Amino acid sequence: MIKSTCRSPRARSVVLWTGMLALAALLAAPALAQSNGTVQIGGSVSPAVKFTSGGAAMLTGNLGGAVTTQSAADAALATVVNFGDVGPGNSNAYVCFNQPLYLRANGASTLSAAVTAESFGAGVSDVHKSDIGFGFQNLAAGGPNASIATTTITAAYNADPCAAAKDPDGVPSYSASLASVGTAAPGTAVIVSTGPISLRGNFNSQSNEADVDLKLAIAPQNYTVGAFSATLTMTLTSP
Repeated sequence: MIKSTCRSPRARSVVLWTGMLALAALLAAPALAQSNGTVQIGGSVSPAVKFTSGGAAMLTGNLGGAVTTQSAADAALATVVNFGDVGPGNSNAYVCFNQPLYLRANGASTLSAAVTAESFGAGVSDVHKSDIGFGFQNLAAGGPNASIATTTITAAYNADPCAAAKDPDGVPSYSASLASVGTAAPGTAVIVSTGPISLRGNFNSQSNEADVDLKLAIAPQNYTVGAFSATLTMTLTSP
């Protein structure tokens, strides 16, 4: 006996609908799109420093002489000073030079100095580098975005050469002088050590610098008649 394999029209309809539903499900799958994504971000901050003039320099106790070239606040330091007559004809205790400075740094840094292009006599009575006292005074935060909590002046330079004690002959005893620093920039002696000074803002900000005064002094005495000169170069660097 042979069985018939023919399906009824109703059965064929059910199979057809089932196939169409399966195809619709396959076609609908790509519509399930991704709804999020990521971007990885990275960067770094490199150490940076800025060293500039803090404004007009002053010269006191001088007989003749003057600050002949000034450096404006926040401009490159390029001041020129002539101490004038420092012989016995000047009766002042000291000829004292004061130059405000600005220091900016976003990390650790050091300030050093060197004396170059010098012209001093070699005789006992000539003006020598050791006759010009050298100090840093009045360290202060220059605004609300500055910190000097981790900034220090090396002890030998943290003294006012314009107030140095003198022996009975009137010869001063300086904690540091131009003879204390190197003869090639940037110099080897560390004068100021800093941590982060500038906490916010860029290096043109007027509120994130450390203020400090450079002071130079010479006591008028019976030096050998003649002239002397030198260039003092200070350099702020990050390690």
